[in-house]
Amino acid sequence: MLNKPIRASTCIDGISMSAEFHRDTGRLRIFDGAVVIAEWFPPHSWFAIASVAGYSTWGTRPNEQDLALVLDDFILQRTGTRGLVLR
Repeated sequence: MLNKPIRASTCIDGISMSAEFHRDTGRLRIFDGAVVIAEWFPPHSWFAIASVAGYSTWGTRPNEQDLALVLDDFILQRTGTRGLVLR
């Protein structure tokens, strides 16, 4: 592995969720605890990041803040109003 993955995490109702992006492969994964619940590869991973993080990195070189936005958006889409607790 060429680079350490970029990570962001949050805790909702006692459940730890995290997002992880590997710059060398472009793989984006969402974890619920230690279980992978979503996984994307380029170009879909780049689209997922760019759609919430804007054009600053075009989704190809996200930082922790970008991944936190991806995670918030993922939770909001999956849980509806429950995700609003994060804001």
